[in-house]
Amino acid sequence: MANGMKIGPKLRRLRKLRGLTIEELADKADLTKGFISQLERDKTVPSVVTLKQVLDVLGVDLATFFSDLEERERNIYTKKDRIVEREGKGFVIQNLIPKLKYLEMEPQCIILQPEAQFVQSYEEDEGFGFILKGRIELRVGPEKRIVNRGDCFYIFFDHKLEIRNLTKKQAEVLLVNY
Repeated sequence: MANGMKIGPKLRRLRKLRGLTIEELADKADLTKGFISQLERDKTVPSVVTLKQVLDVLGVDLATFFSDLEERERNIYTKKDRIVEREGKGFVIQNLIPKLKYLEMEPQCIILQPEAQFVQSYEEDEGFGFILKGRIELRVGPEKRIVNRGDCFYIFFDHKLEIRNLTKKQAEVLLVNY
């Protein structure tokens, strides 16, 4: 775009997140495949009306699209940017970065007090975890494992996730859901 803002890659990500092909998006937005292809590669600049047609199909309004786009240019987040998503008896879940519609991964820090337990079902398909502090018991469905500081795990969320702190000190788990 004129000010150097790249909208193409974000449109491509949104299209793929919605499970649409270029042809399907073009048909639904009443545009050509070639135009959508050029748009996703930032080879053309759409009018506001045309961009709105595309975003309507993708289920995103103009304001959200551009506010998220500005946020996307930011790639460093500090502790003060963290948002507590959920607190329970003996645990806190912090979102490490703001939840933005175009992001596919959701990084979180799960902080467990001594001997506390965390149980959650996830809508995402899979997740990666890294033990930052402590020693935990990890249970997904019938499978149960002991995981130590510095260890990691990769899981599929076809069952609820259970994490229990096995120590008398605080444990921290980095969990990235996808």
